[in-house]
Amino acid sequence: MLPGCGFRVCRLAGCILLGVALCRLPTGWLVGPALAEEGAAPAPGQSLQLELPPEPFVPAEPRTPADRRRLESLALFATARAAHQREEHATALRLYQRALRLDPHSAATARAIVPLAFRLKRPAVAVRYALRAVELEEADPVLLRRLGMYLAEQGEWEQAVKLYERTLQARGDQQETAADILVRMESGRLCHLIERHEKAAEHFARVLHALEHPKDFALDEETTRILLGDPGTTYCLFGDCFLLAGRLDEAEAAYRMAEQAAPNPGRFELNRARVFLQGDQPEKALQALKQAFEHKLDPENAMPYRVLVDVLGRLDRSDEVLPHLEALREKQRDGAALRQVLAEEYLDRDKLDEAAELFEELLEQSPTLAGFRGLAEAYRRGGKVEPLLRVVGQLAGKTGMLDALGPEGEKLAGDAELFAKLTEAARQRMQQPDSVLDHGRALAVALLALDSGQFEAAAEFFDAALETRPDRAAEIFATWGIGLLLGEQPRMAAEVFRRAIDRGEQPDANPLFYFYLAGALELDGHTDDALEAARKAVELTPDSPRLHSRVGWVFYHAGRYEEAIDAYRHVIDRFDAEHTSADTRDVLREARLILSSLYVLQDDSAGAEPWLEEVLDEFPDDPGALNDLGYLWADQDRNLDLALEMIERAVAANPENAAFRDSLGWVYYRLGRFEEAVVELEKAVGQEEEPDAIILDHLGDAYAAAGQTEKARNAWHRAAEAFREADQPQKAAGVEKKITSNADSPDSGDKPAANPDEPEPTAAITGPSPAHS
Repeated sequence: MLPGCGFRVCRLAGCILLGVALCRLPTGWLVGPALAEEGAAPAPGQSLQLELPPEPFVPAEPRTPADRRRLESLALFATARAAHQREEHATALRLYQRALRLDPHSAATARAIVPLAFRLKRPAVAVRYALRAVELEEADPVLLRRLGMYLAEQGEWEQAVKLYERTLQARGDQQETAADILVRMESGRLCHLIERHEKAAEHFARVLHALEHPKDFALDEETTRILLGDPGTTYCLFGDCFLLAGRLDEAEAAYRMAEQAAPNPGRFELNRARVFLQGDQPEKALQALKQAFEHKLDPENAMPYRVLVDVLGRLDRSDEVLPHLEALREKQRDGAALRQVLAEEYLDRDKLDEAAELFEELLEQSPTLAGFRGLAEAYRRGGKVEPLLRVVGQLAGKTGMLDALGPEGEKLAGDAELFAKLTEAARQRMQQPDSVLDHGRALAVALLALDSGQFEAAAEFFDAALETRPDRAAEIFATWGIGLLLGEQPRMAAEVFRRAIDRGEQPDANPLFYFYLAGALELDGHTDDALEAARKAVELTPDSPRLHSRVGWVFYHAGRYEEAIDAYRHVIDRFDAEHTSADTRDVLREARLILSSLYVLQDDSAGAEPWLEEVLDEFPDDPGALNDLGYLWADQDRNLDLALEMIERAVAANPENAAFRDSLGWVYYRLGRFEEAVVELEKAVGQEEEPDAIILDHLGDAYAAAGQTEKARNAWHRAAEAFREADQPQKAAGVEKKITSNADSPDSGDKPAANPDEPEPTAAITGPSPAHS
């Protein structure tokens, strides 16, 4: 386990245009009345105006924690405005962010953040808070649309769809416009990509209605042209979505429109066959397919042949699949897609020689990953070692890896007998006088050896690969060394990285090799040597925050926490002004999360909190920081309602995270909601093969508070045993006292778990990237 990774129990996983557009929006939505100009502070001498009018003082009941927090938020907001007026923009931004965290439902605060973040040239931060703002109030549809466009361009399709839907909802009962239909078109495309077929069909049905009644939506010729693009393709897209949503009549109508717009009889009959098949009319589907095959079909489209297989299967005529496909092949000798489907069917029917012949033809014509996978499977299942070695060698030589084989690669590495035969065949090639073992074959065997844990054999064949292609030395050494780290062989990995550095054929790669070397050396227990390597990487590339962060990780892993704190602080001080690089911001986010863990490891929760606050200033939806700060507050009986809200957001983002479930259970416990605490803590325990001692201890406390004494004792017994196994006898003794006292008065629990166990080797590759998974 990675020590203190966000201090919770976790496992490490290995539009500028929009900014301009937003800044041009009317100020009424993005900024409050006191900001007459986008991003501007109140003019000197101008009185400070808050969004809320002053109210007369009325004596009331004692303030609740929520009341006090809201007052603190208002104070921060006022201080931020004053800083804004003094043009201390960075300070103002942070104060606004803190104010919003204390009062997360304040739309006025969220509005104030967005233009200021753009003014500071932090567009990513501005967009994050703009998204928060549109959740809090009815936003300008123009803004929603532009945010959706930005997110779609960034590949955030799910969130873009949500914003587009908010855009349409904002119209209420008003008649939709041409702009709305454009939004529906884009929403339909995105829903299709994320496989929300019913929603895509709903949007496209509305688009079709608008195209049929253009005057009702003020659609002009230009907008219609934009909507349709290539009409044949677009109508087919509509049809596909209707088909997937089970709206068969609309699907067939859309396919007819495609045929009228761009005649293609083969395509049309194929689509009719798909509609018939979906409608459980396989006989009609077969007739339509026969007509489709009489016309010219796209030789790269495998769908007609896959539909044929499905139709014959539905008719209980699967024995006719091969004769039909073979007859079609006689007519279409050059059809790659047909050969692919026929080869796959041969595989399914154990006709391995026939399958191999077709896959060989496919690879000779056009190398594809599907072709490599199919041919490797045919030769593996047929026990043909030399042809298999040639195929995996070709793939490794082209790509430098075997990942493209997917599950087939796992089967190759996991078959000890077959791997031994491949190794022997490769060695025989090496021993021949003219050494006919090429680079690809050598590399393939080396990679399979790594995956199967045979590290000595891997070394033998990586060396052979180096001899055949010295020009690819850096790539080979990196693959080799990282594979050893993943295989928990840090000593061997260190030797590989040293060789790469000493070879020095590609000096530009040396900083990374020093980075990896530092990780391997530290995992092998050589801290001073690891620090020397980490500092050498920094010396070679002083402007890389990730390389700088390696020094802190070495100290961290070695348990030298004060030095780790100094090193991570240095990374933040050195690079925090850089806001143009997403990677830099991620490294600094990680550094702050680790700093919070370091303070917890030293029993300094107060020192941990500011680092989590800074993460949430910039990344307000970071699940790990939400969870960790919420847990700290809950453990101190502070801000419990806000802690609950934050932890619930973390759990919603990652419901399978046991640490997050533990935090949720613990805040329920603190709130006196013991039955709910038990439910969440039981889920947390059930999500881990070996539950963490802290979680078991919390579960015992919750059981006791809920009156389930026997279950409480059992949970505490397990917790005490887990603490002893983790060499934490004092905590084990504390739990045992609860058992002795029959859990009459459960204690307040432990601080967040900063597990100092050795991290996974992946941490030596990437550094300690906190991943709450």
